[in-house]
Order: sequence, then C-alpha cells, then structure tokens
Amino acid sequence: MKLAELVVDDAKRRGIDHMFGIPGSGFPLDVLEAGRTGGVDLVLTAHESSAAIAAAAYGAIKGTPGIAISVKGVGAGNLVGGAVNAHFERMAVLCICESGDPGSTTELVQIANHDQMFRAVAKLQRTFTHDSAAESLQRAVFEAGDGRPGPIVLNVTGAMAEGDVGSALPNLPAAKADVPDTAALDRLAEALSGARRVVVIAGADVARHGAIKELAKFVESIGATVLTSMDARGVFPESDPRWAGLHIGAYAAHHIETDIVGAADLVLLVGVDAMMTHSPWGFDVPTVELVARPEYATMSPDPGVRADGDLTASLSYLTGKSESADDGFPIDEVAAIKAEILKLFERPSAATFSQQDIIEISRRLLPDDGVLVSETGAFVRFLEHLWPVDRPNTFIGTSGGRTMGLMIPAALGAKLARPDVPMIGIGADGSTLMRLGELESFARTGVAMPLIIINDHALGTMKSRQKSRGMVDHGLDLQPVNFAQIAQAVGLNGIIAETPDRFESALSSALSADVTTVIDARVDPQPYWDSFGPSIGVIDDA
Repeated sequence: MKLAELVVDDAKRRGIDHMFGIPGSGFPLDVLEAGRTGGVDLVLTAHESSAAIAAAAYGAIKGTPGIAISVKGVGAGNLVGGAVNAHFERMAVLCICESGDPGSTTELVQIANHDQMFRAVAKLQRTFTHDSAAESLQRAVFEAGDGRPGPIVLNVTGAMAEGDVGSALPNLPAAKADVPDTAALDRLAEALSGARRVVVIAGADVARHGAIKELAKFVESIGATVLTSMDARGVFPESDPRWAGLHIGAYAAHHIETDIVGAADLVLLVGVDAMMTHSPWGFDVPTVELVARPEYATMSPDPGVRADGDLTASLSYLTGKSESADDGFPIDEVAAIKAEILKLFERPSAATFSQQDIIEISRRLLPDDGVLVSETGAFVRFLEHLWPVDRPNTFIGTSGGRTMGLMIPAALGAKLARPDVPMIGIGADGSTLMRLGELESFARTGVAMPLIIINDHALGTMKSRQKSRGMVDHGLDLQPVNFAQIAQAVGLNGIIAETPDRFESALSSALSADVTTVIDARVDPQPYWDSFGPSIGVIDDA
C-alpha cells in the first residue's frame, strides 16, 4: 500500500468521505487519485486556509479528525492560517503537507521549514517514513482528538511517493481519564458546603468527558447558577432557568458574568479552558476548580482548591457529598439579572431591518435538530444572548479565536459531514469577502443550505470601537457588494433581503432548496453599528 492509499484507507475506516485541499503534482495529486478509487473525495477549496477550517468543522461533526491537504512551500504556508484557527477554536484536523527533502531549499517550488511555521499551534509534527508511516498516521489521529483537540502536521517528502508503507492501523483507544484525588475533592466539597450562592463556570471539557448529565445533577443538588465558556455552548441547557449566560472574560460593568459573579460567594470552574477568555481573570470572588488533566492551566490565578481528573467521577462524587439545596442562588434573581442585561440587546425601534430580526426569524425557522454555523462580527454577542443552545455541536461558531472568515468554509465542511441535518450559516460582509472563492465550492459539491450575509457595507465591529474610543470615522467602510449576484454568478441562489418579511420568505425557501442560497441581508447600518457598544458593555451611564 502506498502512502496516499494509506491515508485514504484510514479516512474511510474512520467514516470520512471528504478531504479538503488544493493538489499539486506530487503527493496531493496521488491522494486525489487514491480518493477517487477509494471513495473519499478530495474537495478542492479556493484557499488552503479554507481547507483546514472546512476539514476541522467536518471532523467536529463526524467526531474524528478531518483531513486537509496542501503542497509544499506557499501552499503549506497558506495552510498555517487554517491551522491557527483550528488551534484557537479547539478543533481536530490533520494537516498533511507535501514537504521538501531534508537539506533542500528548492524543489520545483520554494520550500520552508514546516516545523518553524506550524510550531506555535500544532499539537504534534511528524515526517512520514516508509517503515513508520502507519504508526505515524495512527498517532496523529489520536493526538489530534486527545484531550483538547487541535491541529497535527504530517509532512510528506518526495521520497514517500512510492514504496510500500503497510496497512492502516486501528485507532488507538481513547486515553483513560485520571482518577480524581478524593482528598482534594473532599476539600473542595468542604468549600462548597460553606457557600450558599455558587456560580459554576462550565467548559467544553465537560462534554469531552461525557459529564453533561453529571453536571446538571450537581448544579441542581447545590442550587447553583451556571455560566458557560465560549467554547462550551450546550454543555448545560441554555433554556434551563439556572443558566445565566456566557463567560467571555470581560470582567467589566454591563456584562452578565460580572453581575452574576458579583452576587456569588464562590465560583466553581468545571473543565474550563484557560484560553477561552478575553483577558486574565478579573474577579475577586473565591474560586475552586475541577480540571480534567493536571497539565492544563488554571483560568483563575489562585484557586482555593484544584482537583484534577475525570470530570464525570468528580461531579458524581461531589453530588453525593452535597447537602440539600434549600436556598442556593435564587432562580428569580438570576432571571432578574438576565432581564437587565438583555435590555442592551433589544431591537432598535428606528431600524427597518435589524440583526435581531435575522436571529429571531432564523432561530424560529431552523428545526430543533438543526445546526447554526457562525463567526465573529458585530452580531456575535447577540447570538450569545439571543440564540439559546441546549445541546453541544448544534452551534459551530468562534470562541477563543473570535475568527473572521470562519463561517463559509466551516459551513461547507459541516454540511458535507451531515447533509441530512438542517443547517444555517450566519456571517458578515467583511468576512465573506475573505472567502468569496468558496461559494464556487458550494456549487460544485452540491451542498445546499442558507448562507446569511449581514451586509452593512463596513467592518461594523471596528467602526463601533473607533467611535467608542473617540476616533474619527475613517477607513472602515466597504464598497457596497451585491452578494446575491455573486452567488448567482457561480450557480447558487442569491436573494437580497431588506425587510424582515422579505428575509423570512427567503430563508423559508432556502431551507428547502436543493442548492445553497446566499441571502444578502441588508440591515440598517447605523443602528447595527450603534448596537455593538452596549453588547460589550460600552454604554453612556450619564
């Protein structure tokens, strides 16, 4: 079996039917051919960074690392951008790169040191050899998804094109979680017993450890209220009255996390990733932590107790030690705090068409089993407050990275992974301009879903920040773009919506269409820009 055949065979065994990338004359072209005969399509993307993002989202839906392919030199350099995204969004992807032979500097194209290019974000880098190719691939699949997911880089030198590399090896079993230290858990239980108003901040490791039910039981047993980190939407149902909102690490006035934690006497962090915050820990309320692995950094700088190990076992143990919650954090107080914050997210009365209209209509029309794919923009905080998520993997958005240009390639990968699941993509004009070439990928692959582009003819987030800092309005307006016409030019449906009624009609049709529909949603620009400041706590208190 040749290396290209090994990669395809392993992918097929893991349930992968699509890879993503741009082939060259060497190994990537071999993979294209091996995939043709082996039943794994190499989906051409317009840019290598899109390939990594699409592959990561594809893998997230499939539950196994996706695959992105690139040529050496500039191709691998382009792929780095997508790998950076996968790192910040904690998504597993194998970046398989054609590379130069040791000591070479030029081989048909200019080449560079991949180790240096990818070092800051790759969990592991390996170069294939004939005698260890199968083991390297097996280890890469394991490492990409182990613990907190991320990108793995596998290099393919010219010498690897021919020759036998053996057969694909079975997947390595998942790493066993460490058994928690009961002495540490007892100290943590003692701290909880002395508190009456506990805030639990839950992270994505809760889902990775299969501890969602245990978290819910524990929260109920102590009468806590819950914040979730940006990457953990759905680990605690957001329709539950004990869920307060998202912790984004703003630590400032007019944020749900500030008001909720300000009313607490103890914060318990459960499986929280220290990368999922906008700034270093800023609360002075005492903290304790449950951390999945001892090597993970703590989010709070000095927790009174830190207990490492399996989160399922830790939460079950603490539930068994907890006392009956006769008081706890009052649900009606949580509701009142949320109601005050939600006033900052109300629909602007002067707007004809607003982001709130888009969110309300989209949430109502998307079936309960549907998935939303999004990215950053002036609307991102509105999705975090106005789009409740009750189950993991039904919201694919940006968390630690706050990434522009994410939605279109991520939607391509996600929908190819589960074409039977209803999906909607919501993005913005600035981000879409980064990924226009990928609209052709939607047409070519036959992917069918609505892509909603909030079109305000500007980088709206930055315009708002410019204003709040007292700067002159300058340099952030965009040439008006007709995204509907661009969609039509590559064979997609394209519709302009300038009112809520027109938008609802377009989205309703798009959800049942057999081709992707780009909805050019032209919101009222000034209310849209003005809404961003209050959403991040920048308001006039006078």
